[in-house]
Amino acid sequence: MTTGQGTHDLVHQAARRVPDRPALLDGDTAISYRELDRRALSLARRLTEHGVDRGTRVAVTVPRSAEHVIATLAVWRAGGICVPVATDLPRARVADMLRIAGVRATVGPAETIEEIAVPSAADPLDDLPAPPPGEDGTVAYIYFTSGSTGRPKAVAVPHTGIVNEAQWSHGAFAIRPEDRGSWLASPGFAISRWELWTPLTAGAAVAISPEGTVWEGSTLRDWLVRSGVNWSIVVTGLAERLLGVDWPDPCPLRVLVAGGEQLRVWPRDLPFDVVNSYGVTEASSVRLAAWLDPAAAAPGRLPPVGHPIRGTRVHVLDDELAPVAQGQVGELFIGGRGLARGYLGDPGQTAERFLPDPFLGAGHRMYRTGDLVRVAADGEVEFAGRRDGDPKVAGARVDLAAVEAALLAHPGVKAAAAAIHTGEADRPRLVGYLVTDHDDMAPDSVIDSLAERLPTPMVPNVLVRLAALPLLPSGKADRKRLPEPAPGNVLRGHRAEARDDTERRVIDVFEEILGVADIGAHDDFFGLGGDSLGVARVRRALLEQHGMDVPYTVIFRQRTPRRICAAARENGGGTQ
Repeated sequence: MTTGQGTHDLVHQAARRVPDRPALLDGDTAISYRELDRRALSLARRLTEHGVDRGTRVAVTVPRSAEHVIATLAVWRAGGICVPVATDLPRARVADMLRIAGVRATVGPAETIEEIAVPSAADPLDDLPAPPPGEDGTVAYIYFTSGSTGRPKAVAVPHTGIVNEAQWSHGAFAIRPEDRGSWLASPGFAISRWELWTPLTAGAAVAISPEGTVWEGSTLRDWLVRSGVNWSIVVTGLAERLLGVDWPDPCPLRVLVAGGEQLRVWPRDLPFDVVNSYGVTEASSVRLAAWLDPAAAAPGRLPPVGHPIRGTRVHVLDDELAPVAQGQVGELFIGGRGLARGYLGDPGQTAERFLPDPFLGAGHRMYRTGDLVRVAADGEVEFAGRRDGDPKVAGARVDLAAVEAALLAHPGVKAAAAAIHTGEADRPRLVGYLVTDHDDMAPDSVIDSLAERLPTPMVPNVLVRLAALPLLPSGKADRKRLPEPAPGNVLRGHRAEARDDTERRVIDVFEEILGVADIGAHDDFFGLGGDSLGVARVRRALLEQHGMDVPYTVIFRQRTPRRICAAARENGGGTQ
């Protein structure tokens, strides 16, 4: 990569090589590279007229779509830094993100541009460490990850990391202009950068999944096959479901990549390669990858995360930052090309997590991941756990302290804890524990309060009421002694009778799917033992038995019969 060459430069070069090939497939709309390049340049000129230049942070608030890709390219071509904002975040959290990033403009749907007045102050970009020797270090993205006490951390990701990842992927996965990738992740989830810029810098196409879709294994399989996708990156939990469904042979899919958390199942005989990957936002990109051989599966052995990609150096170190012996567990540190520049506006955290790299010398840094790993005899890295106990649910890191702070902010909660419990099919679920000062705490009000403060993955699936928290001698909550959710301890509101026939139908379906009697209009589907697969069964039953076409996301997010019916009416239907 030429110094100073950005991701958008490579996309522009692809547009010159293959101008008439499809770049983006968004529903029934196909956008060629020529049109993508033209629209990005046009929007970039408008952004420049609004004062966007080198280093200006611009929030892109467009949902997952061709418009989002065009807006991102336009921000980069104007010299700016893209701050992707997911559309389902609480307003207070979005406002916090824009403030931390120092956003001065937004690009919304239909290419609407709004300027934001920012108080005159020192630019937090100036506090970032200098890029390492030989790297340009121009920041492409500000991505947000969960921080302590719920304050989001703004990670400054440079173009060098994205380009290194994309160019390695071109060779590793044999990406050609004839190929087609997929975009499934939320724009605010850093893995989306891998989904987009690997194909688009190679002149290949990207099929964009419909916004708001929450996939099941079989429906995603059908969409991937129907869309002709050859190469797909999928968050780990969903990848595991894809490994368990039947696939046609021949199949257009050549490679399925799992990422986001530790893969817990090995692939069986499938008509495509399965790759397990490891990456963190602070490392700018995927950093390790393993092509999985079903024959290597063994009882008790989890799939490895593999070998470093090009331009990456990994170190497994002890508490004194000395290398551990092969086969021994140590903390994973990542160095090399394109490491994130640090945390915007938080030099203390940057210094704590981005350490001087003694193996590369002056000016270089390595990122302390907090993940424990070992190096096997064949040289592959194997995941062994988290040093700080900071878990993940559905591919998103969950800050338990932030969840507990949000629980404690609810009136009437005297003490709180949060923990991850393994539910059905060994899938983790987030459980909130409450000690309340009265017996009639309404679970709906708690969930609503949490949803206003936390991103969706950090809202507990179920609430458990306790007389008191189990404590360690230090006075801290003993999470190992927190009980599993059970019918006798799950928080349920007073049973509310259905107000109309629509609520009665939803209650009947809940009782049928869950095998639970006497469900009320305020009872939470997840609190009663439901999971995401059960949500799909509820949706199917409502449609087939009662003609109610309720979107999967409405059931998933609203949880109770009353709220599901209200949301369905607000969205303009629910019955046929």
